Amino acid sequence: MLRFLFLILAFSVSAALAGESSFSVGAPQFQTQEAKFQRASTVQEPINLEGAIDSSYVVGPGDFFEILIPKGIDVVQVSPEGSVSVPGCGIVKVDSLPLNQAKAAILGLLLTKYEEKFVQVQIVKMKKVHVSVLGAVNAPGFRAIDPQTRLSTMIGYVNGFKPLADKKNMKLIRNKDTLNIDFTKYEMEGIDSINIQLQNDDVIFVPYAKSNQTITIGTLKVSETVTHVEGRTFGEYLDNLKTFTAGDNRWAKVTTPDGKVETYEISKIRDRVFEPRTKIELWQKEPLVYVGGAVAAVGRALYNPDFHAIDYIGASGVTIITGSWSRVSVIRDGKSFSIDPYHDTIMPGDYIEIPRTVYEAVKDVTLFLASLLSVFSTAIVIYQFGNK
Repeated sequence: MLRFLFLILAFSVSAALAGESSFSVGAPQFQTQEAKFQRASTVQEPINLEGAIDSSYVVGPGDFFEILIPKGIDVVQVSPEGSVSVPGCGIVKVDSLPLNQAKAAILGLLLTKYEEKFVQVQIVKMKKVHVSVLGAVNAPGFRAIDPQTRLSTMIGYVNGFKPLADKKNMKLIRNKDTLNIDFTKYEMEGIDSINIQLQNDDVIFVPYAKSNQTITIGTLKVSETVTHVEGRTFGEYLDNLKTFTAGDNRWAKVTTPDGKVETYEISKIRDRVFEPRTKIELWQKEPLVYVGGAVAAVGRALYNPDFHAIDYIGASGVTIITGSWSRVSVIRDGKSFSIDPYHDTIMPGDYIEIPRTVYEAVKDVTLFLASLLSVFSTAIVIYQFGNK
C-alpha cells in the first residue's frame, strides 16, 4: 500500500514539473498579454488633435501611455492619484509634469530592469480637458473637450456667439489669473496668439455689448441688433445676419446717431463703416418722392439721395411764372413744414408741394371775382328785362 501511494505521489510531481516546463518554454514574463496586458480598444481610436503633441503638455489623471519592452507592449493609464503603475517595475508619479518629464520618469523606472535600447515610452491618448463657457453664446455651459483645443474651436462647440456678444472684451479665467481677449482681432486679422489653447478648468466669459455699442439692421417686419465691431463694413454685417437674410433688398435707409437720415443703394455702401448706434432699414422696392402743386407734371419720381427739392421740382416742369420758390413745403409722416428747396434733405416718401406765386394766386382770385360779377350783372339785366 505504501508502495502504491509512493508511486502516485511520484507520478503527480513529475506531471507538475512537466507542465511547468512546457508552460515556460518560449513564453515571455508578460505571457498573459492577450488578457492582462492587451492594448485597450479605446487606445486604438484616432487621437483628435490639431497637430503633434506639444512637449509642454501637462500630464494628469486620464492620460494613457504605451510602454514597449522586450517582452511585449503594455498600456497604462495615469490613476486618479496621478501615478502610473508599471507591472514588474513599480509605481511612478507623473501628475502635473510636462510630457517630456513624465516620459523621462517612466523611462527611469523601466531602466532599473531593462536596457535603454530595448524600451520606449509614448503617450497614446490624452485626458479630456474641462472648460466652461458663460455669457453671450448660444449654448453656454460645461464641456469636456480634447487637449490642445483652441478658443475658436471651443466657440464652435457652444454654437457660436449671440448677436449682442461683446467679442472685444472677452475674459479667460485660468487659475487665479484673468486674461482679456479681443477676439475680433483674430476674426478680422487672423492673429493666432489670440486663439489660445485651452487648459483644464479654464472659464471663458463673453459679455453682452452695451446699448451704445450696437448697430441695428432690419426691414419693416423684423430687425436684428448686433454688436458694433470697429472696422467692420456694412456688407460684413449683412453677410452675418442670423434673424433674417438681406435677400432681394436693394435700398438702405440709414439713421445716424445724431439723427441724420440718408438713403442709399445697398450695393454702393457695402464697404462703408458705420458708427455705433446707427440704425439701418432695408427696402426691396425702389423709394419714390411725390411732387404736386404748381408743376407741369404732377406725380412721382424715383428717389435720388443726391437730389434736393429743387431738382425734383425742376424735373416736374415748374416755372417761375407759376410756382413760388420761396414757399416750398414738404409733407412727411403726416406733418407739413417749409423747407429750403436748394439745401434741405428730401427723404423717400416725401410729398413736395410748390404753391402758386402771389401773382398767380391774385390773378386767380381776380378772375373768379370778375366771373362772379359777370354772373350777377347778367342776372340783374335778365331780371329787369323780365319786369318790363
